[in-house]
Amino acid sequence: MRATTSVLIPSFGRPAALTRCLASLTQQTLAPDEVVVVWQATDDATRDAALSFEHRTPFSLIVVHSPARGITCSENAALRCSRGAVVLLIDDDATAPRDWVERHLSHFEDPTVGAVGGPADNYTTANAPFPRREPHQIGRITWYGRCVGNMYDYPAHWKHRRQIDVDQLVGYNMAVRRAAFEGFEERLKPYWQKFETDICLQVGERGYRVLFDFANVVNHYPTNTVYAPGRGGDLEAKVYGAAYNWAFVLSKHSPPHLRACRLLYLLLLGSTSTPGLLGVLVNAFRGNGIIAEVTLLPRILKSFLSGWNAGARARVSRSNARSVLFRHNVCDTKIR
Repeated sequence: MRATTSVLIPSFGRPAALTRCLASLTQQTLAPDEVVVVWQATDDATRDAALSFEHRTPFSLIVVHSPARGITCSENAALRCSRGAVVLLIDDDATAPRDWVERHLSHFEDPTVGAVGGPADNYTTANAPFPRREPHQIGRITWYGRCVGNMYDYPAHWKHRRQIDVDQLVGYNMAVRRAAFEGFEERLKPYWQKFETDICLQVGERGYRVLFDFANVVNHYPTNTVYAPGRGGDLEAKVYGAAYNWAFVLSKHSPPHLRACRLLYLLLLGSTSTPGLLGVLVNAFRGNGIIAEVTLLPRILKSFLSGWNAGARARVSRSNARSVLFRHNVCDTKIR
């Protein structure tokens, strides 16, 4: 008997995109058992767009309200209302191929698999494809803490590649075994970067594999400026929140023997968008203004340290919760 499936879609401010996404889910070769749409805050237009699909879908449609705006709190609201043994995630500004659910679900016939993801083909608002890329590393977290994504915009022939084991996935196209993770990390800061990494590390800590399937490609129509290159836009979410979240997730999940090395990597190098002490010089060498980069540096370092400390506290609280659960289980066993 196949596993039951729930598709979770937090949506905010993009009713037309949500309509397109839901339409793609009605055309699946294997319909999901249910789709849960979460509308947030006072976004009535998104609620109405979701409700317009009532009574005309091959799946159960559940529309949930999250009073707070945010990805992780909305995902958790959807998770609490869902019942599928396999939980599928897709962004409201993406559309799924016809075999999206069926292909994801097929991987979970292997009991060692805890999560599966796939790439996206990105398109501009004028429907023009983004440039194609052929990265060497995909979905990895190096031993010293560098996070490598590269899960988008591949050449067409890459669809014929065999699936690979990875460390992390992207939330616009992934599926997770419900038993393999606790939930979505709500202590991350907007724009909630790295929430998918946190999920995948939860999955790995439970002894499951994380797979990447090159053939299961969604079409993605991004409009969020948080991920645009350069130093424009909302730096609080784009730079400082991203630095905090990266450090939080690494601190929460890193094994003891790698913690010091990974923190040092963040503070010294970081990434192009969130550089550390030496990373600022690298950015300047690449053409970014040294003065602008140095101006950002104190807040970035503060965000790294704040995220690292918060992740350490989350690590301790998880450890304590597991210890309490273990003691309760032992007591229950003795009573029986």
